Amino acid sequence: MLARLLNVAVLVCLLWSSGFVYLRHERNTMERMYLANQTTILDMAWQAVVKSHKTGMQVYFDTYIMQPEVLELLRAAQGGSESDQAVQRVRLYRYLYPIYQKLRERDVRQLHFHTPDSRSFLRFHSPNHFGDSLTGIRPSVVMANRDHKYIQGFETGRMLSGFRNVFPIIDSDEDLGSVEISQPFESLRREIWHLDKSNDFMLVYKASLLLPKLFEEQEKTYESSLFSQDWLVEDPRRELPDSPPKMSDTAQKIYAGLAESQSLLQALSQHQPQSITVKSQDGFYKVTIFPLEDVEGLTAAVLLSFSAAPEIDEMYWHYRLNLLVFSMMVLFVAIAILLFLQSKQTVVEKQRNIQLIANTMHDGLYVMNNKGIITFVNATASEILGYPRHELLGQEAHTLFHLQENSSSSLSECPIFNVLLTNTSYTGEEVFRRKDGSSFVAEVSSEPMFKKEKIVSAVTIFRDITKRKKMEEQLFHLCNVDPLTNAFNRRYFLQILETEVQKSKRYGTQFVLAMGDIDHFKRVNDTFGHEAGDRVLKEIVASIHERIRSVDIFARWGGEEFVLLLANTSLSVAVPLVENILANIRLLDFGEVGGVTISFGVTDHHQEDTIDILLNRADKLLYEAKGAGRNCIRASE
Repeated sequence: MLARLLNVAVLVCLLWSSGFVYLRHERNTMERMYLANQTTILDMAWQAVVKSHKTGMQVYFDTYIMQPEVLELLRAAQGGSESDQAVQRVRLYRYLYPIYQKLRERDVRQLHFHTPDSRSFLRFHSPNHFGDSLTGIRPSVVMANRDHKYIQGFETGRMLSGFRNVFPIIDSDEDLGSVEISQPFESLRREIWHLDKSNDFMLVYKASLLLPKLFEEQEKTYESSLFSQDWLVEDPRRELPDSPPKMSDTAQKIYAGLAESQSLLQALSQHQPQSITVKSQDGFYKVTIFPLEDVEGLTAAVLLSFSAAPEIDEMYWHYRLNLLVFSMMVLFVAIAILLFLQSKQTVVEKQRNIQLIANTMHDGLYVMNNKGIITFVNATASEILGYPRHELLGQEAHTLFHLQENSSSSLSECPIFNVLLTNTSYTGEEVFRRKDGSSFVAEVSSEPMFKKEKIVSAVTIFRDITKRKKMEEQLFHLCNVDPLTNAFNRRYFLQILETEVQKSKRYGTQFVLAMGDIDHFKRVNDTFGHEAGDRVLKEIVASIHERIRSVDIFARWGGEEFVLLLANTSLSVAVPLVENILANIRLLDFGEVGGVTISFGVTDHHQEDTIDILLNRADKLLYEAKGAGRNCIRASE
């Protein structure tokens, strides 16, 4: 008997130790997954904001800088004496100052012209500082002038640091230098914050890269961060006009707690996006570290995101609860082994089923028998579905809250119920219906349960992922839709066009590409202002949207130019449709602007066409329409 008790004690200790290690491992794994997800969300938000920012800066460059008056002033300054350059500098400043004031209203702070040899020609934000060489200080300017390519990226500077946009100015193959059009980092921070308002953000700068570049009067605006003298904080007392608002009390508490955080210093040294947890008496907080590399690939700054992490608090609470439940289960198992030593297999199977249910209690959970009837449901499932427990028990889950694409689908066609029929697991997304009739997207995982090697029921866990789906939709809109007109942007259109070309080559389907351009649109902007021009763009896009199908893809190609892809359509059908679009635009009344017309080039896809050939043909036809007097279309024969 003593030997048996000793064996049971050893078994219980091993079992409890294994369960403890497993639960701790599961908790740590969930914590790592949660932190990795937070890092991914910030990365996606940042990429979306950067793409939107790039589009806006490109529009400003095309609209305001690449104008004959500006180019002529820059050309006149080339090779002239210092006094000649000073005259052209003043003329350029006076000409663009009203535009710079408008840009400042849109958070553009840096409008900085550079000479072809990378010297400062005119800083609108500090017009008295000019003539200094930017070589070695501003690699982005050197690269833009050297390579004649648009440079975008984070970079420190003598007066301002932030996300830079440097455009080479080339006119008729003549190098006129370059220009920077940039917003302060606060503008990008606000856009990220609007995607997730539960976070506070802080930007810290690498001291070794920033301090050697600063003018002497700028050094006093920076102080060492609380966690390291190697990282600087700009304007900690919020004295500058573009400083971010004061962080929340929670964020300030997290930041103060980082003074003793070795994990943060270790994360910073790795130069990789990641998230860490910070423990305090109030609970857990999360800090996301997002390094910002400059155009030379060096980590010049780090974006820190602070927020409370109630999810981690919940993970630890469930871990302690599961450990308590598991400990009680181990105790009951020990008693069961002593009392029912001859039925060890049955006890093991019951323990496996009870442990399965206990380990999934933090999500919605229900168990149904081999007839699809609910036999067990936890409180979370009851809360999510809006049914009291007694209204769920004894009901058929498929009929009560499963929503299928075919509302008349039978129980045997339900993928969750098929777990019982096929002896397989199921993981996927399903639409569930609440008691009040509303529906939500659920992430579902279902597993069969056995008794003596026979399937007797299935356990299903689910969670509401509606918020995650909504954020994915928001990110899709930020990445793929033109913010002014609400038409698709150029990048998304090229993706769809590539897919349509491949589908046409594989299946022989037809489609038509139409490229349009608003006639004399520059005159509208010059005469009535860019607000009127924006209104014309939006009303024309709205008019075209009303006359095309939902499967057609309409995008803003750039400026006042648009493209339209008509899927499964022949040229003979497309031409009357485009003519109808033109006729309706002629009828539009744009107020003080009056009437506006548009020209189109229309062509169908040929099997040998590449994307470039197709676009070039449509563009050529568009110019033929322009040459024919505008307000008409030209279609390929």
